[in-house]
Amino acid sequence: KKFMRREELAESLHCSISSIRRALIALEKQKVVMRVRGGAMLTKESNIEFSHTYREGTNPDKKKQMVALVKDFIGPNMCLFLDSSSTVQQVIDVIITVPNLVVITNSLKTALLLSESNNESLKVFITGGEIKLNSTSVFPSAQDPVYESFRFDLALFSCRGIDADGVYEASFNQANLKKEMMRRAKQNILLVDDSKFDSTHFFKISNYHDYDAIITNQAPEQNYLELFENKQIELLY
Repeated sequence: KKFMRREELAESLHCSISSIRRALIALEKQKVVMRVRGGAMLTKESNIEFSHTYREGTNPDKKKQMVALVKDFIGPNMCLFLDSSSTVQQVIDVIITVPNLVVITNSLKTALLLSESNNESLKVFITGGEIKLNSTSVFPSAQDPVYESFRFDLALFSCRGIDADGVYEASFNQANLKKEMMRRAKQNILLVDDSKFDSTHFFKISNYHDYDAIITNQAPEQNYLELFENKQIELLY
């Protein structure tokens, strides 16, 4: 809704106005919301990396539509990299049905969900390093053995936004990690829903020629259709 009054929040969350006020103060310090007269609105700052929990609840139907198209790229005996995005996390339902996969991820949540599957042929590795608070992401150091031990048949990524010039992240560490993993993959796929088009951010991950396919939830505007065609990128929606 972008903006909600304190009374609406209190009713929806079954708590007092004073509890809402304290929560909004805390969220404002994290730069997630801006308090205004009578309530709060989501911050318009484009380079805030929102929490994983927040992102999981955003556009779930669009994410499921995209994941339905990913399964054709995944087959037995492959080595995959999955980034820590809530979009790529949706691919888990596909992965656990495929035999003899090796999966590497920098997502605590993805690694946990995969470890709880009943697919005994699945091997799961997680990067080691610093855990970014609220994001479930792990950012490895250059000495992490994952960097040198694996080459990926397929790497799946999402992003914070795209425009005519390329693909962007809101976090410097996220952008650098994705660049490194893209370099080590035979095939890179970008999952990006329509809400992320025409959205520019500080940290550029890549140009379009770095991807073998782009998957989205609906047909993009004509300028993007022409752009992807000129770059000879497979577009699926």
